[in-house]
Amino acid sequence: MNECTTRTIFGLLYAATIIAGIYFHPYGLLALMVIIYFLGLTETKLLFKAEDEKTLYSSAAFLGVILLWAHMSFLQVFQDFLLPIVIFLIIVLLIHHLFLKDSESNLERLPKLIFATLYLFIPTALAISLAFLEGRFNPMYLLSIFFFLWASDTCAYLTGIAIGKHKLIPRLSPKKSIEGLFGGIIGALIVAYILSIFLDNLTLVQWLILGGITAIAGTIGDLFESSLKRAAGVKDSSNLIPGHGGILDRLDSFLISVPIVYFYLQFFT
Repeated sequence: MNECTTRTIFGLLYAATIIAGIYFHPYGLLALMVIIYFLGLTETKLLFKAEDEKTLYSSAAFLGVILLWAHMSFLQVFQDFLLPIVIFLIIVLLIHHLFLKDSESNLERLPKLIFATLYLFIPTALAISLAFLEGRFNPMYLLSIFFFLWASDTCAYLTGIAIGKHKLIPRLSPKKSIEGLFGGIIGALIVAYILSIFLDNLTLVQWLILGGITAIAGTIGDLFESSLKRAAGVKDSSNLIPGHGGILDRLDSFLISVPIVYFYLQFFT
């Protein structure tokens, strides 16, 4: 099986898993977010070369999964108090760190652990909130993020190949171009227009704004993860998905887009 075929098959399987997990049942969504959080945290640990910090990362994984379940089960309470919950999560990790035998001499691992935990927990928790933004389970806002990002990635790639001449940030991603960025935004806007025809949750202008900010946020997320990989000296976050890399390689755009989309829908629509 050649690389293109492998990439296509596993890309379709990945997309089908995402759509099915989000669309059919709230607990399918919960399971998907738990998997993203857990696998993402594992890959971040590898990027930070923190394989020896298994106990700390295990605590972060266990506590994060429990809080995601509680967020789904007691949604309104958690949604109103998400910031205190995040602070609680950090405090527990700080306490755990204090009881490790070398806590007085190894402080470098703590900020990395806290970053990794928040980098995964906040987007996955807000993804659940997005699915219940209207007071009932409606996965279309969350699905639209993926539709925007997939369209943006595809159009950015094709535009970059066709006319990309001006590099965006070559030290982070040599292949990304300014022309590709605008091509990706146009792709997301086309999807936004199509969604506005079939869904009346938002006006056309609101859908277009949503598509545009998702495409831009997705690019930022992609570049940010590229910086993490360059610092770690690796090409992919893992080899979990053949032809596509790891869960962070596929969801780096999503992790940054979700908080921005949630903020926009919560306060500007």
